[in-house]
Formats: sequence, structure tokens, C-alpha cells
Amino acid sequence: MSKHYSNLLAFFILFFIIYACSSDSSEDDLSSLPPNEVGPQYIKENDSIIDFLKNHFYNYEDFQNLSPSAQIELKIDSITGDNSNKIALFEQVTSKSIDILDENDEIVSHNLYYIITRPGVGENPTVADSVFVSYKGILLDNTIFDERQNPVWLDQTSVVRGFQEFTPILKKGNVTINNNGTYSFENFGSGIVIFPSKLGYYERTVSSIPRYSPLIFQINLKTLNKTDHDSDGVDTIDEDLNKDNIFGNDDTDSDGIPNYYDTDDDGDGILTKDELDIDNDGNVDDTDQDGIPDYLDSE
Repeated sequence: MSKHYSNLLAFFILFFIIYACSSDSSEDDLSSLPPNEVGPQYIKENDSIIDFLKNHFYNYEDFQNLSPSAQIELKIDSITGDNSNKIALFEQVTSKSIDILDENDEIVSHNLYYIITRPGVGENPTVADSVFVSYKGILLDNTIFDERQNPVWLDQTSVVRGFQEFTPILKKGNVTINNNGTYSFENFGSGIVIFPSKLGYYERTVSSIPRYSPLIFQINLKTLNKTDHDSDGVDTIDEDLNKDNIFGNDDTDSDGIPNYYDTDDDGDGILTKDELDIDNDGNVDDTDQDGIPDYLDSE
């Protein structure tokens, strides 16, 4: 190996080491920064979402006169050129307000925008249920960051808040068991939802999703299962005592285990399932008539 070649090789190795280190350092610097203030960040993102809605359309014509089993792929494009006469997303969306606590524990309402492309015919899920869905996740620049054409089960207590808050607006479809053991779904609920990053991943970079990214999801709700995560006889949705749709902050006995995963919610040594309805009259027991059911009352 010539001396010139050795020097050149050493230069490139040094260059890549420096580049890699500086790249890692840049990412570390970003991750070490405190999160942006919730209020100003929401205003900034909501403005960008509104601008996006006013200047883009989706393939709404493909969703007209759907057959019962049709699953149409969402496509979004700019309202320019040959598409200048298309109806903007802004003219079609409905908004839903979600209360979020900021860094000072003050409420900042966040708008979630959605379009129902097919409402469905069955039961609506709750924010606590398990849902069988196919979906497509898109960024505002039209980058697809996740997609499931075949449905998968998702635990609603584990998905991002915007996804969780939107699915209860949809209804599940009809399920048919075929002769070969497979399932078919018809008239299932479908829709599109767009929401700011605080209802998504906020300051975190996740896979191909940059920090502070508003998210778009197309969701097809095939069916659902009611959940009781700890099998204590109380549906998970009823373990959300303060009704804020957040399940990790309800912990009656302050043992560090939220009620929806705690088999003894009040920590009195008696399992919740054994305190619910001791007399089997179909009603939750409140022995001392203090308005607190026995399974949440340690006294």
C-alpha cells in the first residue's frame, strides 16, 4: 500500500469518525433540551395544521358509494394545478377539543381534526378498549411512517392520545366467520384524524417521526374487545376515576400500581373482585353507605 493511499485512507476514516461523533452529539444535544412550552408550541403547530388543511385535499371521490367490504387507501395531495378545483380538507373536517396539562399544570385545549369516511354499524369502542384496526400513519410532508394493511390488535391505553381519542368516534363493523376459518369484515368504521404533537410523541423522536410532528392517521375499525386489564371484575374504562382518559394517574391506594392494573384497588388485603358484589344482587357494594364502593374503600 502506497504512502499516499495510506494517508488518504486515514483522512477518510478520521472524517467519518468526526462526522459520526458530531451527528451523535447533535442528536444528544436535542434530546437533552427541555421540552418546548406547551402553549406556544400548540399555537405554532395548530397554525401549520390549519394551513395544511386549507391547501390539501384527500381522495374523497374514492370513498363515495363504498361497497360494504371496501378498504380504500388514503391519499393526500396539494390543491394546485390540475387539482385546483378540489375541496380542501379544511372544508370537510370536524374538530374535537382535548384538554392537556402544560408544564404549569394549566389546561391548554388542543384541537384534533377528523373526517368520518364511513361511520360503521356496530358498537363504539372506549378509550380503554382493545381495537382491531388497519391504519396508515402520515406526516404533514406526506411521509408514511407506519402502515398496517392487515388489521392488528392495539391496546387503546398504550397508543398515542390522538389515536386513542379518535377511535371512539367510529363504530365497529360486521364480522363474518368464513368456512375456511378466516374472518371477513363489512361496514366497518373508517376515518381520518389529524392532531398536534402533544397528542402524539411531542419532543420525542420516534423512528422516522421527528420531534414536534403533527400526525395524520387513516383508521379502519374492524372490531373491538372490552378490556379489564387486571381481571378484577371492573372494566378498565371504569377504573378511570377522574374521567380524564388517562389511566396511569388513578391509584386509590397509592401503591404505585394504577387501578386498572391493581387487583386490590384500595389496598385493604381483599381482592377487588371479592369486594364488588358480595351479596350477588347485581349491584356494586357500599357497606357503610358513604358513597365509596367497598372495593375503593379501605375502611
